[in-house]
Amino acid sequence: MRLVLVDKSAFVRGAESEGELCLCAVTRMELLYSARSASDYERIGAALGEFRELRMDAETLAAAASAQRELAGTGRHRVPIPDLLIAACAQQHGADVLHVDRHFDVLAGVLAFTPVRPA
Repeated sequence: MRLVLVDKSAFVRGAESEGELCLCAVTRMELLYSARSASDYERIGAALGEFRELRMDAETLAAAASAQRELAGTGRHRVPIPDLLIAACAQQHGADVLHVDRHFDVLAGVLAFTPVRPA
């Protein structure tokens, strides 16, 4: 089954895609950041527990740094750090990225993942 790493931009819109929907630590933290109270934080955390977690590690950071360096060569390196890390995580796990964010289209030019926009 195809892995689909969900970006916050798609998650908040309730976007769906074929495949197994996954999260990574960065997306999880972005979504929990938006909690308005301790109880809301717990509610969101419980809902996110339903998703498979894709590991992020030193390999993820190295891929992100390499991609940023490559983008700097063309002056396109100013993509948000969370998006850079999510895209690197997707490459590491062979996952697509479900998003509503133009930065993933740029990142797909230097990292091996497929950006997927919801229908």
